[in-house]
Amino acid sequence: MFPVALLLAANLPAAPVPRVLVELVVNGSFEDGPDVDSWLPVDKGADTIKGWTVTRAQIDYIGPYWQAGDGKRSLDLHGSPGFGGIKQTLKVKKGKTYTVTFLMAGTPSGTPIEKSLWVEAAGAKKKFSFDATGKTNEEMGWKKVSWEFTADADEVDLEFSTAETEQENCGPALDHVSVKEKG
Repeated sequence: MFPVALLLAANLPAAPVPRVLVELVVNGSFEDGPDVDSWLPVDKGADTIKGWTVTRAQIDYIGPYWQAGDGKRSLDLHGSPGFGGIKQTLKVKKGKTYTVTFLMAGTPSGTPIEKSLWVEAAGAKKKFSFDATGKTNEEMGWKKVSWEFTADADEVDLEFSTAETEQENCGPALDHVSVKEKG
């Protein structure tokens, strides 16, 4: 005797397979790079942090100097000294929308207390700020930020840069960058 339930199940349509959102960023938590004792200044044009190129003046590659948002490393978008930025070229699909997420904090010392950065891709740009009041190297207060862009080509540069113009040693902090096609 052949089970009726088995016959019925064979005629049902397959359940849809959930779409897997692929991570497009390489080394989004900045864990792959040179050895860092406390912090390491990295100059414009350098690509020593896997997947990333420094685009402006200088940044600081932070090791145990302060609490990372994810893993053991993060960035200060101000160097020692310098108003800096980083970028990564992403392979995308023209016309598709992508969600960028990242962790943001601010150097606890120095002025201004509110630290700001720009994120840009595909001709779009947005400024984000972080209030570092009461934050310390041990408790950075990392916050998750989200932003979207629509690809205008099959490759786009994702860039983060400081929006600050004073205190070139103490800037916005960045960690755990992720980009996925909007699902």
